Amino acid sequence: MKRLLYLTSFSLLLLTTSFVSASDWTEVRTLEGKFTTLSQHFEKDKWTLVMLWTTDCGICQREYPIMSEFHDKHKDTDAKVIGVSLDGYSKVDSITEYINEMPMTFDNLIGEITVVAFNYESATEESLRGTPTFLMFNPKGQLVGHNPGPVKPEALEKFISR
Repeated sequence: MKRLLYLTSFSLLLLTTSFVSASDWTEVRTLEGKFTTLSQHFEKDKWTLVMLWTTDCGICQREYPIMSEFHDKHKDTDAKVIGVSLDGYSKVDSITEYINEMPMTFDNLIGEITVVAFNYESATEESLRGTPTFLMFNPKGQLVGHNPGPVKPEALEKFISR
């Protein structure tokens, strides 16, 4: 029953999100400090799951291996994961050290929480409640879903296989 609830809640959030292009989304930075956008890190014909996280998020720490497994399973075929730290670029050194210590196999970027939160709220008509928060972009680069809190890989796989 709990599993069904996770699948249903993620599916409902996916269905209620309006389509927003990734190019309309926030500017982020690479770990090296280069300004970039999310869409520059998308791959043609692939779903992209963006995980918003912070270094002090305990739930995020539990999600890294799960999302890394999802990323590794799908990266050569139909989907990938991109992480975005919301700690801000002023903490790049501690973010980089943190990433090197965590079991993440997906690429990470850095966003400023005020900018990301503004764009999240504009796109979803909901407040950014915390981390982790997940954003699903379809192969055309359109935001088609969002979910505050953990997401089950089975729900993601079911959604992208539709």
